[in-house]
Amino acid sequence: MTERDPELVPLFERWLAESGYPNDDDRKHLADRERFAAALERDALPDLDLYIFRRIYNGSRYGAPGPQAILNRTLRDGDESTFERLREMLDNLLWSDGDWAARIDQSLDLDQLGLKGLGESVIMKLLAVAHPERFIPLFPMTGDNGKAAILRAFGEPLPPADWSRGRRQVAANDRIRNRLEPFLPGDPWGQMQFAYFVRDQDLDLTAVNLSARLAQVAEDCYLPDRSFLDELVALLEDKRQIVLYGPPGTGKTWIARKLAEALAPSETHRRFVQFHPATSYEDFFEGYRPSTDASDNLSYKLTPGPFAQLADHALGDPATHVLVIDELNRANIPKVFGELLFLLEYRDQEVASIYRPEGFQLPEKLWVIATMNTADRSIASIDAALRRRFHFVPVFPGDGPMTGVLERYLVRNGGELEWAALVAMVNDEFRRLLGSGDLLIGPSHFMRPGLDEVAMSRIWRYNIEPLVDDLFYGDPASIARFHWSAVLSRHRRGPGAADGVLDDAPGVASPESGESYGTDDPGWSG
Repeated sequence: MTERDPELVPLFERWLAESGYPNDDDRKHLADRERFAAALERDALPDLDLYIFRRIYNGSRYGAPGPQAILNRTLRDGDESTFERLREMLDNLLWSDGDWAARIDQSLDLDQLGLKGLGESVIMKLLAVAHPERFIPLFPMTGDNGKAAILRAFGEPLPPADWSRGRRQVAANDRIRNRLEPFLPGDPWGQMQFAYFVRDQDLDLTAVNLSARLAQVAEDCYLPDRSFLDELVALLEDKRQIVLYGPPGTGKTWIARKLAEALAPSETHRRFVQFHPATSYEDFFEGYRPSTDASDNLSYKLTPGPFAQLADHALGDPATHVLVIDELNRANIPKVFGELLFLLEYRDQEVASIYRPEGFQLPEKLWVIATMNTADRSIASIDAALRRRFHFVPVFPGDGPMTGVLERYLVRNGGELEWAALVAMVNDEFRRLLGSGDLLIGPSHFMRPGLDEVAMSRIWRYNIEPLVDDLFYGDPASIARFHWSAVLSRHRRGPGAADGVLDDAPGVASPESGESYGTDDPGWSG
């Protein structure tokens, strides 16, 4: 055995400390490999169980080659000759005496032993399952989960592009394994995990770099420090799903997206989706969608949605993946999630989804950050099953980590600080009038560089007053009280004017007084 590469030794020690390898999930993967290998033994091939075979190439245990819709259809529609060809291919690929690269090439060639839809990733998983002493469970060649990305991280040359696909796969496998065997002898699963950790140094995905990224997110979101973000990460590590809820304009979506970028810097490791009343399971996860060919012939193709795409990617990559769902409560949540609600909680289990009867599992490191607008729907109306699966985190203006957000923004961006005090005054009045914080005015309405009285007046009249008109519909006294001129006058009169929410402002009567609403106040601007 070759010596350990000294440059990898500190990374290996860090990986062991951060990952806790091997954990319970790792042991389950290894147990599944043994079960799958038994089904692929040469003596077992004549009686190969197609259900088990589909679970090997479709499933997530011992690595995931990704969705295999074409191969699924080939085996679903095939006759006995198709299955006989499959058995012949498996016997040659796994158990013949020929050169490994030649056997892979023969299995990829439709004119030899190949089957439609049977690609490199499936073939390499079959080899990794049946021959762990030879093949590491890294299946594709390209992409950020592929062998080429790992070789680049190790500073190793890529196999020549003019080599056959089988020869490139075997050469890349051997180069990676030679680098990692001294660290984890006879443990290809652990070698795969460590290989991704080494790759993550280039993608800036490691825990050491996460601390600096969270500090930057705190700056970008105008938070007092990163303690709130640390709490969100701890909640994600606990349940893997959180909901940021609060009134509009509090920065929930901004925080969610920035946190997702910090946790998953690579764009291939995160997705963003916004729910709306028409969002369906097929939109969100997977379903048949219309497709046309070059002749404009219409057909329907099974197409993964953003959640399935991210889950499939995460199944083959141990790095953190993050899905951001904006406006979670605008859709019919139980209908959109379907059986995924079960998987959100039970990550070590599989279910037969509508379009994946062979079984599907959500990986541990796929996290969900959702936002919920309390002006549209109360948290109390959310399905109890969903509430149990998410941590719900309040994000309200002037409360907890959101205290001082607008002030910090104005200081950094040359705005006038008095407008933060005005917004705080109105929110205090809203709380006392409405008895709830669900409909407060968020700071993001006013986060504009150089905020002055002209800009403030414009924002208030065209963004806030329509909200006030809707909020206090049928209550002209309250509507008038929160129009710009009245609010500005109360603010300029000082704190005492806001002590009692129903105190009269110039030209504005309290609801009890029955007085008329004048416009002759010098502060009234129309």
